[in-house]
Amino acid sequence: MGKIKYSYCLNENNELVHISSVSAESRHSHTYCCLECSQPMVPRLGEDRKWHFAHKADTACDGESYLHKLAKRRIRDHFMSADSFPITFIREVPCQDKERCFFFDDHYCVEWRKEIPFDLKRYKGKEIYDDCQEEVPVGDFRPDLLLTNKKKPEWAPVFIEVYKTHKSEETKLNSEYKIIETMKIKSEADIDDIINRGFVEEDNCKTHNFKPILPPIEKKDVPLDRFIFFKSGAAKMVFATEYEVMCDKLNVKYKRDSVLELNMKRDPDVYGDLGLFRTGLVYAMKKGFDFKNCIMCINNKYNSYYSCYICTQYKALGADSPRPKQSVANKCPRYVLNQALLDIPLTELEKVISEVTDEHSNH
Repeated sequence: MGKIKYSYCLNENNELVHISSVSAESRHSHTYCCLECSQPMVPRLGEDRKWHFAHKADTACDGESYLHKLAKRRIRDHFMSADSFPITFIREVPCQDKERCFFFDDHYCVEWRKEIPFDLKRYKGKEIYDDCQEEVPVGDFRPDLLLTNKKKPEWAPVFIEVYKTHKSEETKLNSEYKIIETMKIKSEADIDDIINRGFVEEDNCKTHNFKPILPPIEKKDVPLDRFIFFKSGAAKMVFATEYEVMCDKLNVKYKRDSVLELNMKRDPDVYGDLGLFRTGLVYAMKKGFDFKNCIMCINNKYNSYYSCYICTQYKALGADSPRPKQSVANKCPRYVLNQALLDIPLTELEKVISEVTDEHSNH
């Protein structure tokens, strides 16, 4: 660690002492020793340099284990003296409607970094752990710190491991024991952070074998793909990427004058080459809507030059554009329904599509 400036040492009563508690008047009233090597130390209270403890004489102690021992001591002392001992779990929490929502999605319907606070000393007013000991053997292991309940010794303990030089071995991490392992302790400030904020998963610690109770959350901001069909036979898509239709409006119409609106799951295999838009039209036709739409015509085919579907008869029809308005099909002499588009059974479509049932609309 080089020339470390020790902020802590032990006094003659084996009590942890911070340099800020020492004054010019009291500095000679106590004796101090190093946490690591137990050699005598003296307080340095100069005006130009940060106050610290230093070894009284030259020593081979290089401070390598100082932070490890200091972390164990401070965490233990804090646990024994504090009213609470917080840990914050960071978890992926799915929407509470996961099991019954037709459109639940493992990516969109999850709060990815939900903070779940927990107190290792008390839960719902009842005491959990009340004792913290150093280097107590448990089975084949000897954790740096061990949390137990003295009144209920049968309770599963919690290991606290201080990572300074070596991480915990895999056999310990893969055991059934609940383990809190600090991130690498590089300075006294890292220890201060744990004392001041508690353990925060993925920030100053990692946890193993904990299964915190996930809080109920209701996702209302997940965008949906919405197919909108009009009496004329024309239709439009409002894609999820537009963030126009959210899951809290699952059954609220987007357009007041629409005759059918569909919520459609993202990229299911059942759509195949049809895509969302054409699938919506197929669904409408299978539900009994009688209409013509250019997209459903046998002459509507993919063109590599335009990189889209076009009317292959547009020149013969004297149309200005290879992509006429959908409603042109109502009067087109060459319109022929592409029956192959209707091959997907309605029962398959209903697995990925839900009809909007509410008649209200804000548009």
